[in-house]
Amino acid sequence: MRRVIAQKGELLGIDSEINSRKLQIDSISEDPKRLRENLKALKGSSEEKALVERYARELNEQEDRVLSLQKERSDLRVKRDASQKTLSDMIQSRQIETTI
Repeated sequence: MRRVIAQKGELLGIDSEINSRKLQIDSISEDPKRLRENLKALKGSSEEKALVERYARELNEQEDRVLSLQKERSDLRVKRDASQKTLSDMIQSRQIETTI
């Protein structure tokens, strides 16, 4: 029974990591909207060129981070599926032991 509980805990931990990656992706996805608004406000100003370069760098870094987070989330989903299968097998095994 302890193994089943430990496996459930592992599964919950993986779910928490997956949700964390999603929240990070969502947070990063909001930033380009802010940058676009800033660029609109500065249109035609002397600071525009420097800000465009800075924002382009930021957006590239953010895009790299999003790709990394998506890969991590995909890997975690594979890990979660394996953990879920292990848990299901444990429960099935315990049910068979109980009926025997």
